[in-house]
Amino acid sequence: MVAFHGRPDTRFFGESTRGVPTGNQPHRLSDGAVLNLTEAKDADRTGRTYDARIPPDEEVFTERRTVGTSRDRVLEAAKSWLAEQPACR
Repeated sequence: MVAFHGRPDTRFFGESTRGVPTGNQPHRLSDGAVLNLTEAKDADRTGRTYDARIPPDEEVFTERRTVGTSRDRVLEAAKSWLAEQPACR
């Protein structure tokens, strides 16, 4: 999602992201245990960093059992938005 955030003619539907940074680095400790530390924040192509949830442009509750079906409200919201775009007609 971060790769496309802020891009023109791009819109996000659904629920907020988890807000979990992805730059984790494992560090082996002297007793053999491994400690994973988050050492980097996600950044988009403009350099803006993200370290919390990112809300969608249009919040649509996701019903897990309907994902990918004809009753998928997120998919329907996205399709409706696309149908309104001049380049998609």
